[in-house]
Amino acid sequence: MFRAVAKLVAARPRAFAAAAVLVLIACAAGGGYTYALHQWHAAERALKQGRAAEARGHLGLCLKVWPRSVEVHLLAARAARLSGELAEAEAHLNTCKRLQKGESSEAIQLEFLLMRAMTGEVDDPLVNGPLFRLVEADHPESAAILDTVALAYMRDLNYRKAFDCLTLWIKRDPNNPRPYHLRGWVLERLNNHKLAMEDYTKALELDPELFPVRLRVAEVLLDDKLPRQALPHLDRLMKQAPDRPEVMARMGQYRFLQGDFKEARRLLEAARQKLSDDGPLLLHLARLDLLQGRPKDAEAHLRHLLQVDSGDTEAWFTLVRALQAQKRREEAAAALKHHDKLKAALDQANKLLTDDARYPTNDPAPAAKIGAVLLGLGHDRLGRHWLNEALRRDPSYAEAHRALAEHYEKKGNEELAARHRARLRALERSAGR
Repeated sequence: MFRAVAKLVAARPRAFAAAAVLVLIACAAGGGYTYALHQWHAAERALKQGRAAEARGHLGLCLKVWPRSVEVHLLAARAARLSGELAEAEAHLNTCKRLQKGESSEAIQLEFLLMRAMTGEVDDPLVNGPLFRLVEADHPESAAILDTVALAYMRDLNYRKAFDCLTLWIKRDPNNPRPYHLRGWVLERLNNHKLAMEDYTKALELDPELFPVRLRVAEVLLDDKLPRQALPHLDRLMKQAPDRPEVMARMGQYRFLQGDFKEARRLLEAARQKLSDDGPLLLHLARLDLLQGRPKDAEAHLRHLLQVDSGDTEAWFTLVRALQAQKRREEAAAALKHHDKLKAALDQANKLLTDDARYPTNDPAPAAKIGAVLLGLGHDRLGRHWLNEALRRDPSYAEAHRALAEHYEKKGNEELAARHRARLRALERSAGR
């Protein structure tokens, strides 16, 4: 048989060469398709587990293999939206509409609604009304809806509504680890660390491989100065992802707490190569520098940290120590004064947010106060959100209009400032009648 084939090849070499090329192309195409399908399923899994950035990476090849697939562009839109890339998400949705000749399927309309929820319209009845009706009707995308709405409330520091949304999700899908993870985050902000750790533990029971949850558990235990309890989680993270800089940084914190300063510095310095803006990493490097008599180096780390997060009270307090060690007493006193003022404002904001979550009310005064405090801390978007929440509760609440008018005047937005000033004048005329 083989001799017969050899004779045919010798007789018609060009024809057989062309056929061989076609076979190779077909095999390559089949392999490429299989790999793209693998990437598609990996993207679906990543999105389900809340790893949107990873999903976007998987979908890159899928978009090249299936550029005219509405389903692929729709999933890419979701991955982009959850990664905060809203312009990219909108572009994918518009491509979906174009591929469907200008029409929007229910799935596309839902994704547009979810985008509106994420961009500050989550409390709009035209947004959350349709979304929660779909949840009540057991829509197949109920988990995605509750996930997005909860994230929108978390983004606005509306802990009560986020907690309620996540609790509803858990009741409907008690074996899904993601709502436990997110609710643990909310409970931390409500200063209920015991229940937060219970939710994180439950998430890990349901999926022991959840990297961000186990990392957060280790971080909480390290922050609470419980390195022995953190070590089993750190060991597992090191086995799971030994090259991840976050793991190296947290292991460096562990070594610092254990007094192994040489190994702590090695790990922290190695992690800093890829994690240059990590707050705990920079703070622990600064603490190491202070312990080893290098206050100037400590100050450099702390100045960098405060450029990243000017509201880090631990960084400010450690900066006081670094300045005192350099005999710069006046600067140290100024930094300490700023630390005390900042800590008082943050404590006030946290208490107001916690009280708002624990004691629901339609009174606009607490929301307006939260907004004013957040503006004072430099959190402009969140401050505006809470002042507008006060006006949602009572459109005639003068203090909220006044605070917004002053804010927009400082920002140079005369149009919006004038709008709130006009509303104030109308309220004053109405009160004078």
